[in-house]
Amino acid sequence: MRHYEVVFLVHPDQSEQVPGMMERYRALIERSQGVVHRMEDWGRRQLAYPISKIHKAHYVLMNIEVANDTLDELTSAFRFNDAVLRNLIIKRQEAVTGVSKIYEQELREQEKDRERDRRREEEAALRAARREAAVERDGDDETPAAAPQPDEPPAQPEAEAEPQAEATAEAEATTADGAD
Repeated sequence: MRHYEVVFLVHPDQSEQVPGMMERYRALIERSQGVVHRMEDWGRRQLAYPISKIHKAHYVLMNIEVANDTLDELTSAFRFNDAVLRNLIIKRQEAVTGVSKIYEQELREQEKDRERDRRREEEAALRAARREAAVERDGDDETPAAAPQPDEPPAQPEAEAEPQAEATAEAEATTADGAD
C-alpha cells in the first residue's frame, strides 16, 4: 500500500454534508484495509479563482494509506459526486500524521471565537447582575433612579439661552462681512 495526500473541495451550498462525506470516504478506505492517518476539515475558504462562478469552497484534507484499486474507487467517488468541485491526490513517501499549518490556524481562529463569545456572555451576566443590584438598592419602584423628576428645573434656563443666540448671530454677521 502507498501513502497519499488527498484534498477535495466541496460546493459551499453542500457544506452541511461534509461530515457525512468524510465518514463515507473513511469507511470506503477502511473497508479495503486502508488506513486514514489524518483527516482535517479546513472549513469554508476563499478560492484563488472562481470555479463555475463560485468564489468559496469547503476544504477537506486526508492523509491515507491505500491500495491502488481503493484509490481508483475513491477517485471515482469524487468524480461522480456533484458536490465535489475539485480534488487533488498526491503520492507521499511516508505517512503524515501531524496537524497541518492551515488546520492549526483554523483551530486558533475557532479558539479566539469561543473566547470572544465567552467574554461577551460574562459581560452580559455582569451587566444583568449590576442591574439587579441597582433595583435592590433603589427599591422596587418602576422608575429608574437616573430619570429626571418633573419638579426639577430644566438644565439651562431660558434667560441664558438668549445671549448665546445673539452671540452666534453676531459671529455669523462678522464672518459674512469679512468675506466680502
